[in-house]
Amino acid sequence: MRKKVLFVTQRMIMGGIEKALIAMLNSMQLKDYDVTVKLMSEEGELYEEIPEFVHVENIFGARETALEKMWKYTKKGDIITAVKTGFYTKLIQHTVSNYKQNRYYSRMVPRDETVYDIAIAYHSPVTFPDVYVMNNIKAKQKAVWIHCDVSYFEEALRKQGERFYSRFDCIFCVSKYAMTKFIDIFPNLKDKTFPFYNVIERDKLETLSKAEESYSDRFKGIRLLTVGRLSVEKGQDMIPEILSKLLLKGYHVRWYLIGEGILREKIETMIKEYQLENNLLLLGTVKNPYPYIKDCDIYIQPSRHESYALTVAEARILRKPIITTNTGAAEQISQGETGLIVNFEKEEIYHAILRLLNDKRLREKFSSNLSQQVVDTTKEMERLYKMVENAP
Repeated sequence: MRKKVLFVTQRMIMGGIEKALIAMLNSMQLKDYDVTVKLMSEEGELYEEIPEFVHVENIFGARETALEKMWKYTKKGDIITAVKTGFYTKLIQHTVSNYKQNRYYSRMVPRDETVYDIAIAYHSPVTFPDVYVMNNIKAKQKAVWIHCDVSYFEEALRKQGERFYSRFDCIFCVSKYAMTKFIDIFPNLKDKTFPFYNVIERDKLETLSKAEESYSDRFKGIRLLTVGRLSVEKGQDMIPEILSKLLLKGYHVRWYLIGEGILREKIETMIKEYQLENNLLLLGTVKNPYPYIKDCDIYIQPSRHESYALTVAEARILRKPIITTNTGAAEQISQGETGLIVNFEKEEIYHAILRLLNDKRLREKFSSNLSQQVVDTTKEMERLYKMVENAP
């Protein structure tokens, strides 16, 4: 009988979690597994990238209001489900606890009676996939994937509790840094917590980096690039002030941001405040960012929080000089050999950029050293296959 594997995530937006999931699914094509991905909605730029051999299910069905769902169930004669939908919707509206909200959402949808060999909650902690896998799924083994610096969610994690996560058979973290942060909060779960690096399709990434044109502005100076969701944890709000200082020093640089998010409006305001309209460019969501990474001069990851930073791994593959803050991304960099690691401070980031701008040989050294590294995490999949094959 074919082994049944389930992944549960939120939606397939353009993000590191989603790109890593696509790479993992692609790596499973040679295995004769029955693979299912359950989503909270069918939104996202990467939805169409899900391989054809994968079964895709929408947990909440069509996009409808609670009232529309209640009416639909009532017309079908399913009065119990209609009442449950209304009841839990009301509880969600009056609950501030994220964990309780997710628990109520999980009670609004039926349990999946399929027995999977392994079911994986593939998202950040304290989110719906964790609760749904634990409460609505039958599986011989259950795993949760930690894709973030959990110290950012520490208060919520402690409320959700060690007891909840102890029910998972395995807790995978996308870096040693992320694993350490999780164990700091839940030391009693140390024996079931392991690092499992994001799967990266190196050959595909290099091919995509040559598939399209990148910058169209014909800029002749030094291109700085940051890729990621525009959010507080990613640290892009630091960039306008740093860039302004570089320009006042006379450096011919232009900084490009790829990604969308809640900080866009704030950054647009800061661009006007610092008069950076020609030097800080917001490119929005780009489905194929790899030509931009390939053609930039320096890649910068100025995050406040980061568990691994898939974008740093991608910049490594494309042999770009890298500056990263001292988060989970830093374990990918050899200080002074393949990049620069700095604290999350404007002055440190500024001086690191200055150092690379003033030292072309150092930039070339980083690129040369990166060209000798093999950034290939596909072997990580063997650990997952072992779990699937050894399912009781």
